[in-house]
Amino acid sequence: MEQSGVSVPRAVASIITHNTAVHECMKQRLLNYHALAESIRKDVEREVGRKTSVNTIVVALTRLARSMERAGDASPMSVLRDARIRLASDVVDVVIKTGRSEQPQILKRIAELSSRLNEPISLFQLSNSIKLVADEREYNSLIRPSLDRMLIARETAMLSRLDVHLSTDIEAAPEFGLFLTELLYKHGIRLRHTYIGEETILILGRDDGPRAYEILKTEIDRSRKASK
Repeated sequence: MEQSGVSVPRAVASIITHNTAVHECMKQRLLNYHALAESIRKDVEREVGRKTSVNTIVVALTRLARSMERAGDASPMSVLRDARIRLASDVVDVVIKTGRSEQPQILKRIAELSSRLNEPISLFQLSNSIKLVADEREYNSLIRPSLDRMLIARETAMLSRLDVHLSTDIEAAPEFGLFLTELLYKHGIRLRHTYIGEETILILGRDDGPRAYEILKTEIDRSRKASK
């Protein structure tokens, strides 16, 4: 069971890359970063679980914009050379509404179930919620019955999960998620969510999972050939 927090740069990257209109405007340099920072401040604070200044968000936006400029030309070869990918179909993406004080008990409850699960689950703690990614059947049969129904704010099923494991000597920076978003977008695949922690987790529509797997496998094979 993997648990992750969210940093400001990663929260900003996730919010921007999953808003198509804002993403395109940033690529074209059509946005005022201070105004944008003000508009997404509450979303960022919700993701990271703490108060965040506008200036901190502006710094993250500036870094993200520079990453966008490099994304079109930068080669992912060195990053993807030793990467491993794993595809899982029929996963569910769940939002559990809960305050900080209640989270330890819920996490403990889920941790106690982990030994009975065959598929990996991932947990992401936010200020007033926990995001859970799990196998749909195991969620319905084991995890969901252990949770208070009133706490479940959203359940999204019929999804695929693509885990990207990088080499241990490479850190997955927020711009890596941007590169993956751009790469798959060019092939007509839209990511539902991107979680970057010890591993990068991509959440897609169920039918998009196999295609995304093949696209990333091709990129990994190219990177390995280029490094020889």
